[in-house]
Amino acid sequence: MKQICIWTIIGILLIANVIAECQDLPGTGIIDKSIKLCSDTYDAPEGIKITADNIIIDCGTAIIRGNYLEKTGITIDNRKNVTLTRCNIMTFNVGVFISNSTNIHLKENAVLKNDVGVRLYNSYENLIEKHNDKSNLKPISALNSKFNIVMLGNKNIDKAFCKTNACNTFKDMNPCEDNDFYCSDKCSPETDNDCKKKEKITTNVMKEIEETNEKETEENNSKESFLEEKQSEPKKLKKSYIIFPIFYLIGLIMFQFIRYVKEFDKEDR
Repeated sequence: MKQICIWTIIGILLIANVIAECQDLPGTGIIDKSIKLCSDTYDAPEGIKITADNIIIDCGTAIIRGNYLEKTGITIDNRKNVTLTRCNIMTFNVGVFISNSTNIHLKENAVLKNDVGVRLYNSYENLIEKHNDKSNLKPISALNSKFNIVMLGNKNIDKAFCKTNACNTFKDMNPCEDNDFYCSDKCSPETDNDCKKKEKITTNVMKEIEETNEKETEENNSKESFLEEKQSEPKKLKKSYIIFPIFYLIGLIMFQFIRYVKEFDKEDR
């Protein structure tokens, strides 16, 4: 009996700890750090934006619901190393939009009653697995995206997409291809000439930044010297304000003195 009570208490404490760890979906719809959502239904008509790298978003089986077939459920734009798991995303135009991103991992999610389940744009080396899709039109829509692995079971995926991506199978893909405008972290300038271009662009950008910083420094210095001159001007003006009245008074006194002398001479005559 004591053992049953002890195990019951431990179980309650563990459940309470798990519940305490979860959080509600931020009202802003922006997620910028790792988070575990409480298992609930969240209405997010404007969708959710992921704005940080190297994070894990665990929805804890929560439902993220949109305005029927409008906007995007979860947007992952210009990000890397983001894991999205155990999310139920429903009634959006697009369930998950991955744009200009790499190493995004979608795992054990369900995209339900959206027009398009997942849309990829200019995104490489991402993994979608253990994925439940019930989209109205198509499970995957992609443009200019390669070296992705998409595991959708028996779902039909566009053949054109499967030429440059792995569909419903894990396979080793070599992302070091010349002239595809993508330089993977796995590649180098020696194995992919796109990395050379990237290196040149980075170098040029750094030079431009340095030149801009130098110009800004020169402008700031010239502004400072100009301000110093301006600040010194009032001092000069103050001196002039003091000197000019003195000369004026001296001149006035001299004029009155000369006038007095002339009148005095007339009276003597």
